[in-house]
Amino acid sequence: MIHNCRLWVAAPIGLVLAATAAWAAPAGEEAAAAADKPMVTDPTTGMQVTAPEYGGTLTYPYKLFGETTDPHITGHYAGYQIYAVNEKLAKGDWGAPRDEVSFTGWYVPFSRFKGNLAESWEQPDDRTLIVEIKPDIRWHDKPPVNGRELTAEDVAFTYRRMAGMLDFEPRVAGEVEGYPWESIEALDRYTVEFKLTEPRAGLARAILGQSNSWILPPEVIEQHGDYSDWRNVVGTGPFTLTDYVEGVSITRTRIPNYHDFDEKYPDNRLPYVDELKGLFMPEEATRLAAFRTGQVDMIHVAGGGVDIKTFEVIESVLRTNPDIQVGPYFLRALGQIGLNTRTPPFDDIRVRQAMQMAIDREAVNESYYGGYALWKPQGIFGNATGPYFLPFDEWPKELQDQYRYDPEKAEQLLDEAGYPRGADGVRFRATHDHRDVIDLGLAEIAAGYFKEIGVEVEIDVYDSSTWWSRKVDALYEMSTGDLGFDAAPEHIIGFARSLGADTEPHGWNEWFGGTPNATLIRLYNEFQTATSEAELTRIANEFDQYLVSQHFQVWTGKAPGFQVAHTWVKGWNGETFVHPENYHEVLARLWLDRDLKAEMGF
Repeated sequence: MIHNCRLWVAAPIGLVLAATAAWAAPAGEEAAAAADKPMVTDPTTGMQVTAPEYGGTLTYPYKLFGETTDPHITGHYAGYQIYAVNEKLAKGDWGAPRDEVSFTGWYVPFSRFKGNLAESWEQPDDRTLIVEIKPDIRWHDKPPVNGRELTAEDVAFTYRRMAGMLDFEPRVAGEVEGYPWESIEALDRYTVEFKLTEPRAGLARAILGQSNSWILPPEVIEQHGDYSDWRNVVGTGPFTLTDYVEGVSITRTRIPNYHDFDEKYPDNRLPYVDELKGLFMPEEATRLAAFRTGQVDMIHVAGGGVDIKTFEVIESVLRTNPDIQVGPYFLRALGQIGLNTRTPPFDDIRVRQAMQMAIDREAVNESYYGGYALWKPQGIFGNATGPYFLPFDEWPKELQDQYRYDPEKAEQLLDEAGYPRGADGVRFRATHDHRDVIDLGLAEIAAGYFKEIGVEVEIDVYDSSTWWSRKVDALYEMSTGDLGFDAAPEHIIGFARSLGADTEPHGWNEWFGGTPNATLIRLYNEFQTATSEAELTRIANEFDQYLVSQHFQVWTGKAPGFQVAHTWVKGWNGETFVHPENYHEVLARLWLDRDLKAEMGF
């Protein structure tokens, strides 16, 4: 039983809520240290916390980084270096009540967006978005921009580059590259106009909520040809990137006159800490040892793939450090089993259905995840995506039956598909490409279930780069998959953009069976041209249902990741991000009780 720690239940997840009684309030040491300090009420939770303080270094471990700092080249992985240095036009409202917006997934209701670099925005028609930029926001005082004011032309340049309207190669396609652009122009110093040739219902959300939409300084790109060298990174955010030693550490230093203030405590200029220090720790044992001994203040998803992935490990940490904060979150369902449908045996839908029926997900949840996983199947839209999510209980009964644990039916389907058991009891053998940042234990459990129906699976573990290359080149039979995304629909369905690209392989193809699929391409195109929210919802639901009906991936459950922080880290309620994939903005809003840390002997 877990005790003496604070569990931040950041989303209304039934199983997590049911278990909160086992998680008690902070222990006595914190209360004693806080006794002489002023207290404030966190307006998003109603809880009392010691008042914000400035200063100190917030440390965390990291594992994932992009190969470059240029999102045009490396995509969203570039963010692991430029988060909180470069910024976006909008963000989620950090001051929103946490029972409305948890900030533990990529999905934020558009009604809860607020301006960041943008002062305001409006849509005079369904083909046009006009964004007003806040005046007197300054780039960091670093060559070649040297502290000049941010302008509308900077924003227009960034989005034209993202949309493929400028001549930069190679590039990672932005989420709006496929939009029918007429123009992206700066109308004056502070006004940007985004104009399409055809209506798009989700235009504002697509522009303001893009995962790769960090505003970049044109001078750097024009001078160096790209934004790929961390030494050239310069932004408008709360921190500047001051040091990066490959395989060792990354350091961000506070900007003293940052333009924004704490949404919870509006008189307080951000950020609170003087420095963010990321320490490269690819091994979980190293990370846990560093946390236990106070070498790192927290383990947060800002480090990329460093969250604690099993309840067993969380329990072990709590045995040595009971007085900690734990933040479970459901971002997406990592660790699904993707099947390559190009070649036998997985080109036969009966085989894919059999694999789906082989796993007792409810039993896995109870025995492996302590009851904390969401075991009922989800499609590509996760449980936190509002109307775009279609719960399993609302699926057609025939489809529900294809996802229920039924090993006898699975064996019957394999017999019908022409894969009888051999003399050794094996129907066929397959290899599974496992991505090393994903929980291996779940893949091993799945392999055990597959063996029970006569399918022998050998697991090969690859680093992320090799795993991705094999996926793009379709060199796998089975591979780590991903479903249940808690993200905006434009971001999710955007993955299907590559389905029609017969000549250029792309890893996202593998989420949809690996080959161009006429139905999904049609739905993708319909989604892109939808002119109302009702249409978007209908198409998203149909897209989702078709995807799960084809069994391109075997659902293994959506387990929480766990983040942890010592009690001297203040202002944290388990949040993972402020804007989709903008994790370090959370860290900019936290502060340290360094007196408490000293009293606790760290």
